[in-house]
Amino acid sequence: MVDFEGFYRGGPLVEGMPDVGVPWDIGGPQPAVVEWEAAGRFRGHVLDAGCGTGDNAIFLAARGHRVTGVDIAPTAIDIARSRAVGIDPDSTPSGGRAAPTPIIPARSDTSGDLTWAVGDAATLTGQFDTVLASALFHCLPPDRRPALARTLRNAAADGAFLNLTCLANLEAPFQVSEPELRTALTEAGWDITRFERGSVAVAGVPGLPTLPVWLVEATAAKATATATATTPRADPATPPSTRVSSDPGAAPRSR
Repeated sequence: MVDFEGFYRGGPLVEGMPDVGVPWDIGGPQPAVVEWEAAGRFRGHVLDAGCGTGDNAIFLAARGHRVTGVDIAPTAIDIARSRAVGIDPDSTPSGGRAAPTPIIPARSDTSGDLTWAVGDAATLTGQFDTVLASALFHCLPPDRRPALARTLRNAAADGAFLNLTCLANLEAPFQVSEPELRTALTEAGWDITRFERGSVAVAGVPGLPTLPVWLVEATAAKATATATATTPRADPATPPSTRVSSDPGAAPRSR
């Protein structure tokens, strides 16, 4: 099991793995996120599920988007909040790992709207117009991944965009095959429009500046009458930050 809160506080990501710092903390947004933004793949209210230390969410807010970043690790959210206001993450009350990256410009310098929440990505609800799941899917055990795909769909309005990256065909516990990912998303109600191999940038991993990933674009299929009747939807007037699980003791499911 991946313990992200323990990891951000200085423990191992997975028992027995060497300490390589925070490999996804590259000092800015992932290149795929930058490309998606340039291509118009973010619209309306954006959910960054498993936002980690917030670089992707802060970038999107700086580009004028309304963004809610959610992560199960309170320390990660502390760092994200600090970066968003230009405060050194080392000074946050939770302490934990120091971010090896420059401080990102303050929220007051952006034209977007940025909200942070501690929550479990597997319990989200809402009516978001775009869902970003960057390096999240592979963090769950295989038997829980289909439920995550359904949860992300439940958090999305009909027609919403999904932009997803997850590690491709690495060794356990992070192995995700193309059939597994396609099946989980399709059965959850996502219409896949792009599915291809790509890469994500990583930091602190000797000899590995990037890792292979699946790059997926999808659209939320219109909910059927049956699905609508059996899957309660949150009141869209309720602020998203109040509609996520705020239990930091829940099993880690997001990055």
